[in-house]
Amino acid sequence: MKLKTFLTIYLLFITILFGSLAFVSVYMNNNQMDMLRRQSERDFSRISSTLARDVAVLYGVPMALYREGFVESVEMLVRGYSHYYREHGIHLTISIQDISANDELKFVRNEHGHFIYITGTLPGAFHSLVLNFRQCITESVTVMQNIQRIFLMLAIGFSVIAAFAFYIVLSQIFKPLNVVARTSIKIADGHYGERIYVKGSNELSQVAQDFNRMAEKIENQILMLEGEATKQQQLIVMLEEESIKKQQFIDNFAHEIRTPLTSIYGNAEHMQRALLDEEEIAELTEIIMERTNHIITIANSLLQLATLRDYTPATSHINIESLFANIVQTLSVPLTEHGVQLILKSDVDVLQGQEDLLKSLLLNLCFNAMKACTKDSGEIILEATRQNAKIVLSVTDNGCGIPKESLARVVEPFYRVDKARGRNQDGAGLGLTLCKQIATVHGAKMIIESTEEVGTSIKIEFTNL
Repeated sequence: MKLKTFLTIYLLFITILFGSLAFVSVYMNNNQMDMLRRQSERDFSRISSTLARDVAVLYGVPMALYREGFVESVEMLVRGYSHYYREHGIHLTISIQDISANDELKFVRNEHGHFIYITGTLPGAFHSLVLNFRQCITESVTVMQNIQRIFLMLAIGFSVIAAFAFYIVLSQIFKPLNVVARTSIKIADGHYGERIYVKGSNELSQVAQDFNRMAEKIENQILMLEGEATKQQQLIVMLEEESIKKQQFIDNFAHEIRTPLTSIYGNAEHMQRALLDEEEIAELTEIIMERTNHIITIANSLLQLATLRDYTPATSHINIESLFANIVQTLSVPLTEHGVQLILKSDVDVLQGQEDLLKSLLLNLCFNAMKACTKDSGEIILEATRQNAKIVLSVTDNGCGIPKESLARVVEPFYRVDKARGRNQDGAGLGLTLCKQIATVHGAKMIIESTEEVGTSIKIEFTNL
């Protein structure tokens, strides 16, 4: 994937760089040629006007065209002009024609260099005299070509430097992923002494620390149970289960990430290769941003899961009425869009806990309930009750329900009852896992009861109050 990402980014960079260089070169060349054309036209106009005045002064009215020796005298005068302007690369000749000719300008390239040719009649009364103007522009064209070559060499050098820079940056980005993948495979194969070493304090570092703690606990248990033959089989079974769970987590995580990454790469490759208009570019960009946000959601959920491990909540008195009102305000728009009714019930005034975590728990449960309900006929009951010495928060819906064989697994990371439906709704399969973890750090118990085509009820029992 690193090589593919490098090639895609580098090819896109090269395309933009040399495309821009080509555009600038064409623009500069056209601008240079246009400037030379205007300069030559000004020189031709000035020379022809001056020559016409000199001819008029020497020979008078147009009848002079018929005087003997007139043509030879004019040619001699033009040769004098040509000798004067030779240092400017201008060559002049004169000819006579019976019919007045239109002015003509053209660029000519031959073995002697680059030239501008202008043919036109003298102004005033001498329309039969045709002035042939030729100016050498080889030096100006050569200078422009040298500038273009310098730009090309600079672009090539910059692209080579950029290639090294891109590769180094991508290597640093992908290095932690490679370390995590290799070490995780070794741990999953039973090499529990392996550890993941990732510097920094980002999500990858947190995942690496969790893996290391898990591997360390398993390794310590192996050392403690050495020599205990009666517990050896239990240890093997436990290690196998832990290994399977870890491998399932890695496989599910890789599978979950691969889909949006493949989509991002495919759309980026299409943008790089195809000729797209602005609307298509905006559409593909929106898709890439959506897939990226999905990856960010998964990363944030994993980070929250990692943070909640061994976490002690900062508890305070939570007003149930205020908590429910906050949830209703957050859910008002999606409830209206889905046509789902939210019913509140409570005989409890105050609950002890960390408010933001409990709000996140209830919102996750309400969103799941809303997705399970049929549009325009769904009903969700959010309830707080006191049962003996327990306070119970519950979310009940009349949705599609959960199959009996899936009830025990719905709290596993990345598990979906209906995989197709879950993916279409951009779920990451981590919502119930987070809910269970939040309940656990509060010393509460999460109970899931569900019947297909009837509905689901999820209760959070606070037993330490």
